[in-house]
Amino acid sequence: MALPPPRARRAAATEALPALFDLDEALRVVRRRTLFVPKIALVLGSGLGVLAEGVAWEASLSTEEIPGLPRSTVPGHSGRLLLGRWAGRAVAVAQGRSHLYEGYSAEEVTRVVRLLAALGAKSLVLTNAAGGITPRMSPGTLMLVEDQVNLQWRAPGRIARDARGDRAARDARGDRADGDGQRAAANPRGLSTRPAYSPELLAKAARAATVAGVRVERGVLGVAIGPCYETPSEIAMLERMGADVVCMSTAAETAAANEIGLPVVCVSCVTNWACGKSAARLSHDEVTSAVATAAAPLKSVLERLILALA
Repeated sequence: MALPPPRARRAAATEALPALFDLDEALRVVRRRTLFVPKIALVLGSGLGVLAEGVAWEASLSTEEIPGLPRSTVPGHSGRLLLGRWAGRAVAVAQGRSHLYEGYSAEEVTRVVRLLAALGAKSLVLTNAAGGITPRMSPGTLMLVEDQVNLQWRAPGRIARDARGDRAARDARGDRADGDGQRAAANPRGLSTRPAYSPELLAKAARAATVAGVRVERGVLGVAIGPCYETPSEIAMLERMGADVVCMSTAAETAAANEIGLPVVCVSCVTNWACGKSAARLSHDEVTSAVATAAAPLKSVLERLILALA
């Protein structure tokens, strides 16, 4: 079979490239709705969007209104950006998130992190629903993440198959001009320092839980790519690697926050036992419905953490 002419092949390759993210344009769209400047940003995971209900938000935007932000296709993720005062403090909330298993790249699922920082946030609080691996991580437990075992292996700073070489592509990678006007790649292949959770924010989260009278554990987050739940053997592997709970998100967002210098802390809500730790069959409906058990204590911890960070 004859190949298409070179020009047609180049056009097809360009169309296959991921859509580039214009952070300035996304910011302009939000600013047309509100000039509110948040100090703290939160990402609410599976089923946890309910924690933001009942707050009189100054602005609420669907991610579909903001150019470049991926749309979540997973139940329990409403896909909204909320700005206003929560616990009396200036906050921005991503009500739901997108995931790698939905077909998005790591750069795409972390665009919201860059937007939250551009809006003015100085710290990032991540949450997720997780499966308990170790015995102390029973359903209903809240865990402050100290470290992670990331099996996703995706670099949020890397634009896959970037063959265009234009300014927009370089900006999406995070390239910036140096003093001589030359373009210098911030991390040309998605390489960065090891993703880290802020010890300072972790200590504040622990104090917030104490003040709230809520018992929290500390531990290591295992991160799988999904979308299917892990097998008992995979859970056993994660356990041997030191993971206390497992989820399908968070790692890329943490890496992206690290790359732009945004301190991050994460609270995992254990909604179920991981596969092989219980005879129960796992389902997403079970995960989202189980959030209700931990919603009240988690909200109490988050509100006191917001006060501590503001």
